[in-house]
Amino acid sequence: MTTTTDRTRPRILDRLTDPLAERARDRFERAEDKVRAAVQHELDAVGASLRTRAVRIRPSAIAFAAAALLTVLAIALFTTAAVVAVAQVLPLWLSALLVGIALVALATGVAAWGRAQLPTGNPVIPVPPSTHPAEELVHPWVD
Repeated sequence: MTTTTDRTRPRILDRLTDPLAERARDRFERAEDKVRAAVQHELDAVGASLRTRAVRIRPSAIAFAAAALLTVLAIALFTTAAVVAVAQVLPLWLSALLVGIALVALATGVAAWGRAQLPTGNPVIPVPPSTHPAEELVHPWVD
């Protein structure tokens, strides 16, 4: 003898809830697609903007990097010249030691000045309002 519990019986409310669940599922999927499209659009816009800026400032960045490298080499040469100049009066090792101490003292002074220039307390930097063209896609679930 077979029992009726093996078969699933349709419930009365399934006729009402299934269409509602299907519509809700469709709306969630559409909202998800719109959010995904908005995020992808935003990422594409930011990427394009960064690529455009990078191409535009590349020559300046290369020039500043070359200037920084030349400045480091010049400072090393000036330091060597200072050691050689002091070596005319003192032994070479002592002149190198004195110039090194002077450079460390100068670096300490610059670091102390930089620390004194830091703002006190917890500075709050205001965030400017967004003026991005993707602003219209902020609420993607609204048709």
